[in-house]
Amino acid sequence: MTGTAGDRVNPRRQAILQAASRQFAAVGYDRASTASICRAAGVSSGTFFHHFPTKLDVLVGVLDAGRDATARRLAALEESGSGLDAVLAHAADAAAEAGDPDYPGLVLAVATVEQDPRVAAALHADADLVQGFLLRQLQIAAQRGEVRPGATGPDVLARRVRWLLDGAAADALTTPPRPGEVVEAVRALLT
Repeated sequence: MTGTAGDRVNPRRQAILQAASRQFAAVGYDRASTASICRAAGVSSGTFFHHFPTKLDVLVGVLDAGRDATARRLAALEESGSGLDAVLAHAADAAAEAGDPDYPGLVLAVATVEQDPRVAAALHADADLVQGFLLRQLQIAAQRGEVRPGATGPDVLARRVRWLLDGAAADALTTPPRPGEVVEAVRALLT
């Protein structure tokens, strides 16, 4: 993990992360330069390197920031509802994220370095976060009778929902999902 908890709210750090995310999405990881990220963020190279010693560090920072945003979003979903409704709300959010114009470029940029242990760890941490949310909510949904009864337990359903969402995200690299399409697919899987 890059940085400390105190500098996570630093406006310069945030500007660097946002600029890096846009640069990676626009030109890929290999073609993005720290100089172009600095220009886009409006910071000096010294400021950049104070927060992120390398370009890989800033990419991991982008992934960590994304995971933190996902954690906040999932917590908000759990506060506002639970069970099937929370799972479907997550599916709608995931579809909206996949529909972002920068999404395909950023995914492809990350894919070029996903075998790096730090990048892989960041990606796994995000997947584990989502899996835990889905498992908790599908356990609630099963207890309430909101999902199709059967031999498939909440753990298997959570994995299948994640597969479906991951597949929709992969498909979004070339074709953005239609509004409601991903939610319909998750509902069809579960009910």
